[in-house]
Amino acid sequence: MGGDDLCSDDDYLNPSVDDFPEENQIVEVAGEVEQIGGKRKREDDDSIHEVTTRKTSMNLLINAGRDLEKQKADVQAKFLWTGLKHYVQLKGESISSDMKIEDFHLRTSNAESLLNRLKDVISIKKLKKWKPIGSPMVIILCISARRSVAVLKELSALKIRAAKLFAKHMSVDQQKDMLKDQSFGMAVGTPNRVRVLCNDEGRGKAPLYLGKTTHIIIDCHVNQKGYTVCTLPDTAPDTMDFLKQKVIPQVKKRRDIKISFL
Repeated sequence: MGGDDLCSDDDYLNPSVDDFPEENQIVEVAGEVEQIGGKRKREDDDSIHEVTTRKTSMNLLINAGRDLEKQKADVQAKFLWTGLKHYVQLKGESISSDMKIEDFHLRTSNAESLLNRLKDVISIKKLKKWKPIGSPMVIILCISARRSVAVLKELSALKIRAAKLFAKHMSVDQQKDMLKDQSFGMAVGTPNRVRVLCNDEGRGKAPLYLGKTTHIIIDCHVNQKGYTVCTLPDTAPDTMDFLKQKVIPQVKKRRDIKISFL
């Protein structure tokens, strides 16, 4: 799983496809590859196919993840489902079609700024009156701690109590104590830290849980290398694991929780 680095500079291939592919295109691979890295030839065709498939799939996902906040709900839902399948398969696991995200599970906005997009998809009045402890009304997933700070600054005009769920600010134990004792309308953090706080059940309920949460926001910020929180190698596995293990089960059993790309 990834971490909470302030800057993630993993070396991956640059995207080379311009349009979001159909699901069957994600696994299309050229029939034969003569060289890997321009240095040596692979003898095993099966190994070539597997390596090329993973690189091709990753490139397509990277490109599809850009400007996702501007797309319609059905495109966003397709991206999520494709991304989930991709990362689950990389772990050698499987995912049931019952876990598939549909367009009605998402809420979209055409506003220009993050603040205005947030206002479009949630009730600010309800946000300001939020009381449940340990289950923020809104959880925002960001690509890094630095981006989390930027999001908090951009949303500071709302004057909402926000939990800072990322490294370089507080330890995990400090964040556990904070979530158990205080109510936050909003939580902003990195996928790894959010996932850790949701999974640490200890003697009972985890310090962070989604039982009352009504909105999961996936921040669509693109870093200098063209990655988002859903495609950066350091954050994508944690993002998809959090969605699969915590978010989708809630979405499937409750009508009052939505996902948004903002």
